[in-house]
Amino acid sequence: MKKVNNKEVIRRIADKTRKADKGRNFIAVLAIALTTVLFTALFTISSNMLKKTQEETMRMVGTSSHAGLKYLTQEEYDKVKKDKWLKEVSCRIFSGILVNEELKKLNTEVNYFDAQDAEWSFITPYEGRMPEKKNEIVTSDLVLEKLGAECKPGATVKLKIEIRGKVIEKEFILSGYYKGDTISMAQMAAVSKAFQEEYAPTPTLSAMEHKITASDYDGRIAADFNFYTSFGIEKQTKALCKRLGFPETAGTGINWAYLGQGDSKAVIGIILLLFLILFSGYLIIYNIFSINIYRDITYYGLLKTIGTTGKQLKKIVRRQAYVLALFGIPFGLFAGVFISSIVLPFVMRAYETMDGISSQIELNIWILPGAALFSLVTVWVGCSKPCRIASHVTPVEAIQFTEGQPQEIFGGHTKGKAAKKQRKKTKKVSPAALAMQNVQRSRRKRNIVIASLSLALILLNSVYSIISGFDIDTYVSRFIVCDFSVQDVSLDNTFGQERVMDGVTDDFLEALKQQEGIAEMGNIYAKEIPTSFTKEQNALVEKRILNNKKALEYITSLIPPYDENGEEYGVKEYIKELKKKKQFDGTIYGMSQLLTEKLEAVEGDFDWEKFRTGDYVVATRFWDDITVFKPGEKVTLSNEQGEKREYEVLAVANVPYACAKQWISTVEVNFILPEEEYLGFIGESQPMRTLFDVKEGTWNKMDKWIETYCKMVNPDLDCKSRKNYEQEFAEYTQMVFIVGNGLAVVLACIGILNFINTVLTSMLSRKQEFAMMEAVGMSGKQLKKMLCMEGGYYALCTALISLAAGALFNLTFVRMFGQEMISYRWKFTVTPVVLCIPVLLAIVAAVPLLGFRVMVKDSVVERMR
Repeated sequence: MKKVNNKEVIRRIADKTRKADKGRNFIAVLAIALTTVLFTALFTISSNMLKKTQEETMRMVGTSSHAGLKYLTQEEYDKVKKDKWLKEVSCRIFSGILVNEELKKLNTEVNYFDAQDAEWSFITPYEGRMPEKKNEIVTSDLVLEKLGAECKPGATVKLKIEIRGKVIEKEFILSGYYKGDTISMAQMAAVSKAFQEEYAPTPTLSAMEHKITASDYDGRIAADFNFYTSFGIEKQTKALCKRLGFPETAGTGINWAYLGQGDSKAVIGIILLLFLILFSGYLIIYNIFSINIYRDITYYGLLKTIGTTGKQLKKIVRRQAYVLALFGIPFGLFAGVFISSIVLPFVMRAYETMDGISSQIELNIWILPGAALFSLVTVWVGCSKPCRIASHVTPVEAIQFTEGQPQEIFGGHTKGKAAKKQRKKTKKVSPAALAMQNVQRSRRKRNIVIASLSLALILLNSVYSIISGFDIDTYVSRFIVCDFSVQDVSLDNTFGQERVMDGVTDDFLEALKQQEGIAEMGNIYAKEIPTSFTKEQNALVEKRILNNKKALEYITSLIPPYDENGEEYGVKEYIKELKKKKQFDGTIYGMSQLLTEKLEAVEGDFDWEKFRTGDYVVATRFWDDITVFKPGEKVTLSNEQGEKREYEVLAVANVPYACAKQWISTVEVNFILPEEEYLGFIGESQPMRTLFDVKEGTWNKMDKWIETYCKMVNPDLDCKSRKNYEQEFAEYTQMVFIVGNGLAVVLACIGILNFINTVLTSMLSRKQEFAMMEAVGMSGKQLKKMLCMEGGYYALCTALISLAAGALFNLTFVRMFGQEMISYRWKFTVTPVVLCIPVLLAIVAAVPLLGFRVMVKDSVVERMR
């Protein structure tokens, strides 16, 4: 059979068919553009969030490399460098730590960095260059600020460096400095290769074959490297060690910025949004092309009469779809990027935890092609069924087709009652009855429009439910229990190496007492003291913790598989060691009356008058609902001098997060004493935190004073206020509101477009029908009433489905979402759906009335032709 080259003919037919009705083309282009906007915004915002969160984590860890091997000799490093499966390898060499008194609260490591590793470690000088001479150094502006040195290349700075247990004091010339991150695990000071070789030469003894102590780290090489892919870094690192002949206990480090820990829920959320957008885009695109096919069914039948094959008809329909996509997708990409650039700062502001992370949008090279591809796939899926309808039509069936006719003429099959010839019954004719019949003509079209409109209302209701469930008091009270909280700047630094637990100075307390407007003030003291209990008390600890199945599961989740020397170590070894040692980590808190009132008693009754006598102690829970010591039981506590005192447990209480230290040991037994008893027994010390409330009308004055004090007088102090957390809460809820409602608005636009297209095309296809009805005596008023009733049925079905589905989502997904949040109080509501019903009724009434007004401009005779 001879192949006919008819591509040009197919193209011309498709283009002329598309150009025949510019109005419906506009709706199709707009629908494709809106779908593309959603895809672009989703990909742009999620990819930027992922990248910036990853960058933040990298800066916390201190490197952007995939992984590393620590404590290597030069020979071992050379083996790593030669491995062909590594894309890039660089090194840094441990050369001591800075021990200047001014840097006591700022952990600073000294290293030699090669050029690549300096870039990966974020210490490339902001100004100046890397050190080359023995007396040159690069460090962060935070270190220089603490030392009182000038942030200027060429400045001199005196440093004390501890290398292998010995301290050397040397004057360096600043060759450059970099911008330090306050949340980083450690600041860095980069020295030259000449300095490292003289003061911290690399040893030849392998740390993998011999046990080494911390004093032996200096001079050893840390190899940082990147694989060709960031997938499965842990497995790749183990495979590398195996290839190189290194033992499993080799000092490896995996950059957890690439591990994606805690991101599973975010990924699930993105996938759900992806399917939501695909579904909403499919609904309107499918409906538009289905309506177009039905309208032009006679035309496609005639094309078949002259020899056009079903395959060629498919090509004609698909070409129309792809050309419309060619117009809609670029506009959607541009609009999506523009909207993302507005929304992203709100999202970043709600999650931002570290200075230096930009909220400016960054376009990945794959975002726009990816969004365009997903939009094109949606168009392809959406027009697949209409293509099949067009390809299966026969000339005779096409001429006989009327709207609402069973689909079997297009190669489909009807089922049940729809396939049976129904008996005609005489019924009363009314606008309402006619409207119902018209709506039921095409159930598929009706269902698509209702689903499209319902999606927006369900999403709007879900977003409102989430936002209305956010409780500002619950959120703020978790982080602060008074108007102001003052503590050492290092105390709440999660990644800091040294945290000061007695940083609130006497000078500050004296200055604070002199300020006007203080309503109440209280101090929290804390001391980490390992506790040795009596034989009977140890038996209780073993019974309630060490032999408790639930407690052991918790302990197991906290214990790493290896100890600090690389030896295998599990929960059994840990518990065995605890039982043998009979000593437990713990923190003893001292609290004034104001702070004890913030405790949540979970067992027993708290009585301040009894507590203040000094004969009682408040115990805390070990974890979840596990209590170590119960009310009425005796407990023996020790201080650092070895003195022991016996107390009776008055109550068991939870210490608010805002009052406690922000880290824990694996097994920790904590107690609370009244302030006076704490100072008398544990010893005089400065508070860990000072919290206070202010009188009404004095907040702004106090906020200004304390901010000035913490910046100018004592930079080691940090102050958090209730309004800080109220602002954070407002920014987070604003982000949810903008993103959630923005998505709902776009889905609403898609739904309304779907309705407009359905109603107007239905009116145009029934133009002759309406003219005949008018000719036999039906008035224009009755026709308008019928059209409004049709819209009313759409609105009624949409409202019922939205109410039912909205209630179901509220009871399930929204409730589950809220359980994951500390500041959420679930509330059942369908208020948004109820409030949107009048708006929906107005839209479904206005669209057909406007369409009718345009249609009746022609006379009845002209419309019947």
